[in-house]
Amino acid sequence: MNPRIVSGSRSHLINQLIFFDEQYTDFIHQYFPQHSSQRAGMEKLIRKYAGMLETVLEQSDSELLASLHSVTLLGSKAKLVYEEDGYEESFTIVFPTEIDPDQNRISFLSPIGSQLLFSTAGERMILETPVGRHDVRIEEVKFAYIGGFAKV
Repeated sequence: MNPRIVSGSRSHLINQLIFFDEQYTDFIHQYFPQHSSQRAGMEKLIRKYAGMLETVLEQSDSELLASLHSVTLLGSKAKLVYEEDGYEESFTIVFPTEIDPDQNRISFLSPIGSQLLFSTAGERMILETPVGRHDVRIEEVKFAYIGGFAKV
């Protein structure tokens, strides 16, 4: 285990937690200005995510490393296998300011990103996309995020 990688990942996750603590209201208002069921759902998702971060950050370095390779967090790359044809596709789940469709970096606010958040390696799920529903298996999860995120 490389201590620098674990330390850097831990630091990045702490910064995410601080961001949601300090910028939560501005963030929600920016992306969901009107009270709606969509906004309420996203508020619930963010609270759940912050709770997940707290749990993950309480872990020892070896447990943290295992979590970073098993559960999809902001900054994780999830490799999916479509059950119907074996096609493989990877997505990195990022903050909305860091999306890059050419690199399959998708926002956790997007329909696909929000479905993949919290998914675990080996999990099977039905992924709803604009073109239909797909049975997929989460083949692999790696925390690989080296970018940052902008304050609102």
